[in-house]
Order: sequence, then C-alpha cells, then structure tokens
Amino acid sequence: MCGMCTRCVVCVVLFNLRASKSQDDWPTCSNREFRDDEVEPGGLKLLGVKESPLGFFPHHQAAMTHEHFFQQLREVLTDDCPRIFVEVALQPAAGPMMNWSSTSLWLRYFNHSGMVLAIDPVNDFLKHHADALQKEPWVSATRSMKVEHMHASLGTTDGADGQATSKEDGGRADSQDEVRRLCETGPAIDTADHPWFYIRRRDSWPQLDFHSPTLTFDTIWKRSLGGKHIDFLDIGSNFARLLKGFSKSISARAFTVIAFQVNQRWTRAELQQVVAYLDKFEYFSMFPLVCKDSSQVGTFDYYGPGGEKVGPTTYLPVSSTDINVIDWEKMPFPQDVISLDLRQPEIFKIIQLGDAQCDSEDDSVCGSDDEQCRAGDAATSRPPERPQLFRVSKSGSRSITLEWRPHPDGPTPDSYLLRLEPGALEETIDHDTFDALSSLQSYTINGLRPSVEYTISLRALGIGGESSKVTLSHRTELEEVPSLDSFTSYDIIEGMHCGMGAAEEVQPAGPSPSGASYFPGVGDVKGCQIRCEGNRQCIAFQVHEGNACWLYRRKPDRRLGRSDFGWWCAVRKS
Repeated sequence: MCGMCTRCVVCVVLFNLRASKSQDDWPTCSNREFRDDEVEPGGLKLLGVKESPLGFFPHHQAAMTHEHFFQQLREVLTDDCPRIFVEVALQPAAGPMMNWSSTSLWLRYFNHSGMVLAIDPVNDFLKHHADALQKEPWVSATRSMKVEHMHASLGTTDGADGQATSKEDGGRADSQDEVRRLCETGPAIDTADHPWFYIRRRDSWPQLDFHSPTLTFDTIWKRSLGGKHIDFLDIGSNFARLLKGFSKSISARAFTVIAFQVNQRWTRAELQQVVAYLDKFEYFSMFPLVCKDSSQVGTFDYYGPGGEKVGPTTYLPVSSTDINVIDWEKMPFPQDVISLDLRQPEIFKIIQLGDAQCDSEDDSVCGSDDEQCRAGDAATSRPPERPQLFRVSKSGSRSITLEWRPHPDGPTPDSYLLRLEPGALEETIDHDTFDALSSLQSYTINGLRPSVEYTISLRALGIGGESSKVTLSHRTELEEVPSLDSFTSYDIIEGMHCGMGAAEEVQPAGPSPSGASYFPGVGDVKGCQIRCEGNRQCIAFQVHEGNACWLYRRKPDRRLGRSDFGWWCAVRKS
C-alpha cells in the first residue's frame, strides 16, 4: 500500500484501471499476489519517487556489484517463496576481484528455493560460471535451487548466428579481438578461478572463434522459463540495442526488478528511449547511488568484492527526472539503472532503507552566513499546527476509519499522536507523504466494540514539539449478526489444523488494532466465519476451539494440514 517511504513517493487517484490476470503457473509470491487486481475507483496507484534529497544524478561511478541492493531486497522480501533470477551476459572484467557474477551474490541471499538461468554466448564463461557456483556454501544446504546455463546470444530476432561481444564496450567491440586483449592482461590470469583460465587453454589460442545461436529474450522467456514471472533480470548487454527482443516479456510485465548498466557507449537518447518504454508498462527506473560520505560506510558485511564501494546504497529517480538536464559529458560511467514494478509497492521500501543508511534524512547544519538556511531552521523548529478536517470517513460495528489533513501553515508534521477512549488506545502514526494531490491522511482503528461512543483526539508531532489537539466523538454501529445461511458456503473440517503460518494470513497480519488476521477470544466456527465474510482477502479460516481464530488469504495445501483435536479448518467454496 502507499505510504511506506519517507521521501516523496507519489500516488494518484484512479478512476478506472483493469489489468489482465497472469497466466503464470509458478507460485505467486506475496509481494505480487494482488499486483494484477483491479484497482477500485478512487483507489491509489503508486507513481514512484518524485525526487531525492541527494540530488538528480550520481556524481561517482556505480557500485562494483548489486550486493547491497540484494541485502535491502532481502529485508523487504523476507519469505522463502521460490524466485527466479536471470543473468544475461556473464562476461566479467579483468582481474581476480572482478569475476563475481550477480548470480553468485543473488544466491547468497535468495537460495532457499527457485531457479537461476545464466545466458552467455561464450561457453568458457558459462563453464567458469557453473564451476564457480559449485564452490558456493549454499549448494550443499539446499536441493530446492535449480541452476541452468544457456549458450546463446541475445538479439532482436531469432535465428542468426551471433558472435560474442564485450560487456565492457556495450556490445560494439569485435568480440574475438576484445576477448583476446583482456585475456592477455590482468593479474592472476593463470589461476583456475580466473574467468579467462579456460579461454587461454583452448587449442586454438590465440585464434578465437565464438559463435552461438541468436535468440530474442522473449523466445528464451517462453521456451526455457515457460513464461514464468522473473523476480530479478540482470542485463549485461546493451539493453537499448536489444529492447525490441524484450517487448513481449516487458509488455506482459513479467519482471519485479530489471537491472541494466549504462556506459560511455550509450547516448542520452538511448537512455530516454529505454526509460520511456519501461514507464509505459509501469516500471519506475532509478540510479543506485553509493553513499561514500555516510556514517554507515564500512558497517555492512559483504560476500563479494568492493567493501565500501558496494554500499550503503540509495536511489535517485530517473523516470520522474528530465534526462536532458543531466550533464551527459560529466556523467561518471558506468552507471547501473534499477527498474521496479510499480504494482508491487512493497519493493519500494528499499528506498526507505537506502535513505536511512545514507543519512539522507539527517538535518544539515547551516553556515553562519547562510541566512536562508537559518530562516528555514527557525521555521521548522516551531511545533506544527493543529490538524484540520478531522472526521470519520467510514464506520462499522468494530472499526472506524479516520481522515484529516495537516494544517497548510507551519512545519510539516513528522507524525501524529492518536488517543482513543474508552480503551486507553494510543498510537503514533507516521505522516503519509504519498498523496501528492491533497495531503490526505487516514487511519483505521480495528477491534472496537459495537454501539459504543468513543472519544478520539489527534495531535501533530514535529521537531519543534506537538500541536494542540483536535477531538471528535463517534458511536460505532450496531452489529447485525446474519444467519449462516446468508454466508458463502465453506468446506469445514473438524479436527484439522490448516498447516499455514503468518505468511498466508490476510494483511495486515496480527491482532487488532494494527492487524486484521488474528482474533484471540474468538474460539468458535461461527464467530470466525463472520470475520472471514467481513474481509475481502479471506478465503480460508482456522479456529482453535475456545481459544482463537485466524484468517488466511490462501487456500491451505491439504498435504501440509494435520489432524489435531480441537482445531477446525475451513475453505471458501468456489
């Protein structure tokens, strides 16, 4: 949902949006479970990051690897859902510390289950890649990872015989001359761990001839991956020149994250073309930025090379930026570009993590002669004004939804303090910067009692203190308990534990007031069924007789269920 990041991530009100349902037969991970749902009129659509406090474009080269991004992504994607990773063009740079593939680092963080596909036109690189992965510690720890290698060149059409090209030159260099040049230089080239070790031992060396079948990525996606959703696509070739070969998979929105590199061989127009095309299909592009001046430099553990050159990392928007304002001649190449699926807002939490790790939220100290800065500091040191238009926008028997707007004058609040009586509820609510149209704030209180008059107060909090409070009173609705005949039919099994956990619960998980999936004290089938009917995500529920009720957004796998006295497992009939 919108509202997680501290910088200006923008949403817009939708009036009609209909997405086609995915035909993907791969397990649907929770981060994209509702990605293709129709957004109700008046709902919010994530538009991306409006701006960054760290500027508009990077002032130094990209990180040596994607490792810090993988760390942040693992903090967001905490479940062990099977995921698919694809790396296109494995050609590593010269030197013993540059033969770390993205695959190797991905599998350090996402090795529980899933699939990896590595594609390259040079068989020697594929062999080195496969041999290197066999030395990884995760290999002996799991049998649920499938790693495949494909000998192929990417193109815009299928069928032509392709030659290997150099990643370093963005696909323009003569492959044989470039590979030979790199093989003849660099330290440790005679060690078996070096990526050119196999090439230098060819019978034909130094005469080289690299040929491979040419396929579009769309063909590979359909034939080798069955059109499954890809969680991370890392493109080591010139993406701009191959874009046509990705048209079907991109238009099908088959990716969660697309990563590609821009170097001195790219033109500004090529970057504009790629970003605009990805924007068309609701992908938001950003430059990862290594924060060399952060207080957290050197505090992260890395498996791969680079150390402080890897992170901490945050992100500068490209999609919402006029690329023409970037001084292309001064751009320090290479730069990575990360494109995220806007229909998966959970992924954008990496920006919040990155900003915190890069100290971008720290207040700067004004210089003694900077009157404008000092005046701004004086303004923000005042408490925020009292919230306005505080009202109940939706009321039920056991929950109410509140709305308000920050006062247009004075400092913008950092958060709000909400109190409710009776019940002695006190909640601190972050200021939501996502609704750029109206600054509307909203909050739902669950777990209330029917037909009770509550008094609710709200204060705005900021650096300079707290505002005066605004108060309202509201009585919850009477609870009408319908007969079970009016409910959707369920398959209800007595003496059965559903075998599911927190990952399968309706969102937000947990007990009220902040959660909607767990109801302690509701220990009968009828009471749990009433709550399932009242939650549009709920398709199954579980009752521990006399104890508690759980609501689930997925059907249980009967193979994982177990017989257990005192438990009830129920599944909504189709």
